[in-house]
Amino acid sequence: MGTKGRKSAWLAAAVLAWLLAPQAGSAKTFTYRVKHQHAMGSCQGELIVTETQVRYQTDYRQDARIWTYSQIKRIERKGERKLTLYTYEDQTLQLGRDKPFDFTFQDGNVTDELFNFIVTRLRENPEPQPPATPPGGRYEVAVKHRHVFGGCEGTLKITPNYIEYVTGREKDRRLWKYMDIKRIEHNSAYELDVYTYEDQALLFGRDKVFRFQLKEPLEPEVLEFIRRRLTP
Repeated sequence: MGTKGRKSAWLAAAVLAWLLAPQAGSAKTFTYRVKHQHAMGSCQGELIVTETQVRYQTDYRQDARIWTYSQIKRIERKGERKLTLYTYEDQTLQLGRDKPFDFTFQDGNVTDELFNFIVTRLRENPEPQPPATPPGGRYEVAVKHRHVFGGCEGTLKITPNYIEYVTGREKDRRLWKYMDIKRIEHNSAYELDVYTYEDQALLFGRDKVFRFQLKEPLEPEVLEFIRRRLTP
């Protein structure tokens, strides 16, 4: 092979090595099958750790979560396969103590790389900054509005000025300006409770709660978009 041929072969090998090598600054993601321990029993799912958030995806939807790093207080490694996340989510029955989420890894270990990846991001990454106006002017989330008995299907339309619940069940349709909403609660990635100033005549004027089951997880930037408009 001549000098020209050797140079071409070397250049081709260098380009191939560059393409196959991890690129600096590329987003890193860790994914593990895990078991989430409950006080009684457990559920299984996937723990997904990215540059901006930690997600627990499970068919047991009331336990599904999406945390930004600023929502995680600390983590503990309790052996090669056990990881506990302490969040700022309160435990109602334990006088507001921070809620721990205990995970047992079903594949892989809690490596130094994973542990340090999370630790270095705690409290360093602020809450996501949602745009003043969502893409297309609003966020839309497919939901089921839970009634005392049964429920109805519809869509939550979240805009800079109001939240609208659109459904074929006419008496359940609502449009709330943010001043009409007292607070929201988001107890899992698939749940959203909207507390309004609308009185319930049969419940001595208590604030009316609209409980929604979400058909897709609510991303942190959408939740933060709502919360910023509820804060005076």
